[in-house]
Amino acid sequence: MQDPIGDIDRPLDRPTRYLVPHPSTWRNYSCCPWAKTVVAIDPETDNLVACPVTCKRWGCAYCAVRKIRKLAFLTNGANPNRWIRLGVDPAKYQSPRQAWEHTSPLVPECCRQLRAIRGCEIEYLRVTELHQSGYPHYHALLRSAFIPQKQLSDTWGRLTGAPVVWIAKIDSSFSSFRYLVKYLTKLHKIEWTDRHVSYSRGFFREEDREKLAFPERTIVERTEEHPWVWLANRYDRNQIGADDNGCYHLPEEFVGTPGMWTRQDCGLPPLNADTEAPPPKHVQTTAFDVTHARGYEDVSF
Repeated sequence: MQDPIGDIDRPLDRPTRYLVPHPSTWRNYSCCPWAKTVVAIDPETDNLVACPVTCKRWGCAYCAVRKIRKLAFLTNGANPNRWIRLGVDPAKYQSPRQAWEHTSPLVPECCRQLRAIRGCEIEYLRVTELHQSGYPHYHALLRSAFIPQKQLSDTWGRLTGAPVVWIAKIDSSFSSFRYLVKYLTKLHKIEWTDRHVSYSRGFFREEDREKLAFPERTIVERTEEHPWVWLANRYDRNQIGADDNGCYHLPEEFVGTPGMWTRQDCGLPPLNADTEAPPPKHVQTTAFDVTHARGYEDVSF
């Protein structure tokens, strides 16, 4: 199901509730502090809805939790059957950032070479983890046929000069869901990157991605305002329905002059050079960006 809005992040499912969008009440709710607002027509009710366009960064506590939940849901459906650990030699690099910039693109290259050697499907999801020294190494879940330990180690060694790796088969006692959450929850903030996860185009099931896509909507308005500020300035004392997609259903079309509530009035941090979130690298058509994926090319999340 294609999403014409494209860059709206679908939040976690939650019960329908009603709120009064007055600044004094926002402390009872949570939202991405850097969210923007899209007003659209809901296809099921033909009513106007205000949808949050979240920042989607791992460094955002609100977005990181939802990214973890989405990844865990999709990974559970992907049925990976192997787990690997790929090391990095710190002696070859001047900084952790340099090590990551050089080695992270080599994970998909390693899978491409192994696929050519083994002649079998190899789909992967890669997660970055940091040692206490700050240097990265990688954990990956694979869906593949048997790969000899030496073959994997030799291939990674040719690419990076760090041939020591680990590979293990995932059995019924291994929970890919818990494994993924364990590592991702430790990585909300890495100073030199927000790209904690990458995966091959075919790793996730299409039917699972479809479950996280929005229905088609007709866009009425886009604004840089945060949804809380936008609502508080237009529906000060009205009851607004918040659905399980995180969208706010508007009781009627707003007419008149917007109020003067600010981000600070609504309990949001000011947008300045130190706190403003950078824009996403790509526009998303579903919960996961696959627009730039080709074969076994890395897709970041």
